[in-house]
Amino acid sequence: MFENTAVPVENPVLRRLLMAVLAAAVVWVSPAYAEETPAEKSTAASSPDPKKDKADYEFGGQILTLTEPPPEVGPSDNPRFQANPDGTITDLKLNLIWIKVDSYQAEKKWMNWDQGHAYIKKLNQQKFAGADQWRLPTRKELSSLYDETKSVPWNYYWTKNEVHIDPVFGNSHCCYWTSESYNNKMAWGFNFIRGQAYPSLKGGHTKSLTVIRAVRDADEKAASNQ
Repeated sequence: MFENTAVPVENPVLRRLLMAVLAAAVVWVSPAYAEETPAEKSTAASSPDPKKDKADYEFGGQILTLTEPPPEVGPSDNPRFQANPDGTITDLKLNLIWIKVDSYQAEKKWMNWDQGHAYIKKLNQQKFAGADQWRLPTRKELSSLYDETKSVPWNYYWTKNEVHIDPVFGNSHCCYWTSESYNNKMAWGFNFIRGQAYPSLKGGHTKSLTVIRAVRDADEKAASNQ
């Protein structure tokens, strides 16, 4: 194939150039055809594939909150909050009881506002923690949980964020629906990264990475058991 190609390899400059081309060709070809060693095969077999993350149904395994181990959350030192053995948090300041686990942690999916109401209905039908008066919180109630002096890690795609909520709530997400409408098509949410309320579409496919943290009045437990 190359017998008619005259290459004066005795020329030192051309010889070095030819050797460089051949070396580059070997480096380029070898990864495609090299046989994996047993150790390499074992490592590849044990490495998790983010695209197959069984917990992330809506974003193809790219949510770092799901593909990485949950960040450690330190203990709370705030006497305002009391952690209860039934999975709830008592807010002694506002006389409220919150569910510690939010809807994404419970069901592994984001929710629009309409789906949030269905989620609340299910909690009440199940009488979660012995109560059937769970509801969506107001903007004022949610914003009262925002605390710039507190920080809980929250990861999304390749970004690492800080959610400013007391660590008594554990690995919280960033954004929660309120009970309040903005107009016929929109409702208010609250962002715990920025500490701001925001309007978002109530229904459809737009879910805005928003979840539900259900709440009820602390005085309603006795009534729910009657």
